[in-house]
Amino acid sequence: MSQKPIQKGIEVELFGGKPNGEVIPLSTSLKEQLSFITQEPDQRNFEYITQPTTSYEELQKEIIEPRIQIRKVLKDMGNLTLIPGSTIPLSFSKEFYFSKPGDPYHEYICNNYQTSIITSSLHISFGIDNNKDLFNLLCALRLDTSLFLALSASSCFHDGNITGYKSYRWHTFPKTPAFVPFFKTHDEFILWTKKQLEIKSMFNVRHLWSSIRPNGPDRPNKLNRIEVRICDFISNPVKILGIVALIECLIHNYLSTNKWPKVLSKTSKELEEVARSSDKQEELAAKDGLTAKLWDWRNDSENTAKQIISNLYTELSPTAKNLDIIKYFNQIQLILEEENEATQFLNHYGKTKSIQATIQYFIEKFAESDLSFSKIL
Repeated sequence: MSQKPIQKGIEVELFGGKPNGEVIPLSTSLKEQLSFITQEPDQRNFEYITQPTTSYEELQKEIIEPRIQIRKVLKDMGNLTLIPGSTIPLSFSKEFYFSKPGDPYHEYICNNYQTSIITSSLHISFGIDNNKDLFNLLCALRLDTSLFLALSASSCFHDGNITGYKSYRWHTFPKTPAFVPFFKTHDEFILWTKKQLEIKSMFNVRHLWSSIRPNGPDRPNKLNRIEVRICDFISNPVKILGIVALIECLIHNYLSTNKWPKVLSKTSKELEEVARSSDKQEELAAKDGLTAKLWDWRNDSENTAKQIISNLYTELSPTAKNLDIIKYFNQIQLILEEENEATQFLNHYGKTKSIQATIQYFIEKFAESDLSFSKIL
């Protein structure tokens, strides 16, 4: 199969607030001035969505340009700014600040999950038109979601505490339904979704909060993309593109060779255990990030997330070169060298012994980084 660029898009979810690191409810005010802002149930996190594109250069612009606009509006609102990380780092009010009072779905979320859903993240989508390919890829990529989390983990602080997790966001986020099986076919996914709605384990078709899911214009019937939802927020846009490139190379490798993980040929009962094992892998990556000891399904052994990713980097480098995305793919090596953002936060905290001082430092670095990238677009 010839390797053609895949359309990609990202939902970029953010926190805004004061330069001292205090996250405050801003989404309604931002929405009034910036139509591209999408509101979450609570006003303390908000998002924007990049336009689908096959180009990494264009995707980088799509990540940075809205953020520069948001920064300008925040500055005019009283010298406010964007705050890195994927959980609210300093102590915060447990009141729910509804972005859409009276919205039944938002009311349901508040009543069932309270403030555990106030996080920031990256949801990365890849356009896949062929349903058979889509479900094969959905299963294959799910085996590696823990690696994507380990690379992106950025939520070691929450509510004024050191959590003991590299991704406290993923540890506490209410995955819904509690167990999601592997879907080998579109029909399986349709039947399962209808069953969940019937037994009310899902409020609606959007209420599938898993690490990776099929998506499209009319779920569950019309699907056209795979959405990787596990990644924490990363402030550096080129490192985001590194993870995008890693996933795209995996997709191209599967589609071009038609060699799928042998573990997926197991019986339905055995696949249930593989799904539960994948969930445990994600929890291990949430706890320890790149140092997490994970099951490397490729050779049925245990290894660190860092080593597994390093092996994948070597294996997939020829694919990245063939796709002419090697300069983005090489960011994986940089993340492995510099560690994920959670580890960087904790290393700085080791010097300051202050969560607030650490967050203030990275708020400034985040702003400098955005400004630097905006100048080269």
